[in-house]
Amino acid sequence: MAFACIVMLLFSCKKAIEQQQRNIIIDAMTSGTWLVQQYKENTTDVTGEFLGYEFKFNKDYTVDGIKNSLPRGSGTWTTDISNYTISATFRTDANDTLKRLTDTWKITDSYLDSVAAKSTTSNNILHLVKTK
Repeated sequence: MAFACIVMLLFSCKKAIEQQQRNIIIDAMTSGTWLVQQYKENTTDVTGEFLGYEFKFNKDYTVDGIKNSLPRGSGTWTTDISNYTISATFRTDANDTLKRLTDTWKITDSYLDSVAAKSTTSNNILHLVKTK
């Protein structure tokens, strides 16, 4: 009986820690806006296509692509703490620049104001920085 209680307590602690980690990531993602600092498709740098874009990640797991203060497309996002990934899906009516971000991204380095990631389906590399 005591063993079962210990196992349940450890499982509860693990879940609580995962929830705290998830809350920290969500708060970091949803406070402020983000810029694409670098985007490479294989070895080709296409960062220039993202000039003027800002991205607003919302707590309802939507994301908005904004260029020059005007909405340019929206989508959804999710995070998987245990796999260190963030997935984004822009709607089909979004422009081609925004659609480049539709992928699952493996986090390779992160801080509260920057994220480096690599696509899980290609050799694409993405670096985001927080602007506000």
